[in-house]
Amino acid sequence: MKKALLFLCFIGSKAFAQLPETELFLAEVEIKGNLLKVEAAKKISSHKGYNNQPCFVNNDKEIYFTSDIEGDSKTHICSYNLSKKEIKRLSITNTSEYSANMVPGKNEFSVVMVEEDSTQRVWLFDVLKGSNKSCLSQQTDSVGYYTWLGKDSILYYKLTKPHSLHALNIKTNQDVWLCDNPTRSFRKISTTTFFYVIHEEKQNEVYVYDTRIRKASLFAVDNVSANQDYIWHATLSLLKSEGTKLYRYSADTKVWVELADFAAFGVKKLTRFSISANGKYVALVSTN
Repeated sequence: MKKALLFLCFIGSKAFAQLPETELFLAEVEIKGNLLKVEAAKKISSHKGYNNQPCFVNNDKEIYFTSDIEGDSKTHICSYNLSKKEIKRLSITNTSEYSANMVPGKNEFSVVMVEEDSTQRVWLFDVLKGSNKSCLSQQTDSVGYYTWLGKDSILYYKLTKPHSLHALNIKTNQDVWLCDNPTRSFRKISTTTFFYVIHEEKQNEVYVYDTRIRKASLFAVDNVSANQDYIWHATLSLLKSEGTKLYRYSADTKVWVELADFAAFGVKKLTRFSISANGKYVALVSTN
């Protein structure tokens, strides 16, 4: 196993020939301590096809997600308004876009764009215009997934052989390798820490990186999961999906504890999930 001990100041794979058919669900939940209670859940995607990569934005009033809603053999970024229960397309392009996130401190959202020559880089879009775009870093390509660490830095999954995880300082273009064989799960925890997951032959290993000491420490091991979907929640800590269920990792007992089961709401197999910042909602992606 390889992991990086050096770091800069804190800072989908290539377009699929056949995208999986997935559905987007929204669950209303209540979080108390280490428990999550599901109040209700329903399917919110109306399009039969690819509906994936949900992200809560605009103070949890909207969900940005990726969809092939137009039937043009491309994927675009769409928005679901929680109060109006309406879906609209955001990115107005002739290319495919994935993995929408809000840009810290700006009225812009970022995506992984599959450009006309199949180059994959992070691009920025104006929230209101949709077609007003600029490339985040011309020197950074082969981006599979990414996440913002701050207004001047990102983590990104690079489609090298083997695949690798990098940190990029946007101002200086300093690019630092962190590890090989990452999963798509890596996120900011605090202003000085983030987590990432390395896929080994028989297990997934979760590391927490502390930028103050420039060191990654092993936090958890998952010997069971065939999935590679993990997130970090401020209250519940490390979570994963498996089948129709969500699990929480107990750092005290080093055991994965069942948190919620969504089978009764029509979920067949979870492949991604996201929890709103206010803790009231969970967006779920299920295979159809």
